[in-house]
Amino acid sequence: MGKQIKILMLGSFLVLGLGGCMGIGSTPVPAAPVNNDPNFRTGYQDGCTTAHGEYKKDSKLFNADKNYYDGWFAGRSACQPK
Repeated sequence: MGKQIKILMLGSFLVLGLGGCMGIGSTPVPAAPVNNDPNFRTGYQDGCTTAHGEYKKDSKLFNADKNYYDGWFAGRSACQPK
């Protein structure tokens, strides 16, 4: 039962998270690679924001937490205008 709940929660997060990014006038954010670490997700969002022209980075987390660091670069790369 625990595995089913985790899958349901992940699916809900993706649906709600992507739905929230589709507001009027906003640029959709590509889905983050599956990494359940909250610092990775925060880094991904900050990196994506940076790619869209508004520099955003938590310097303390960037220097101290590999998940945030990896997420930031993944987000910046995924959201880079083509």
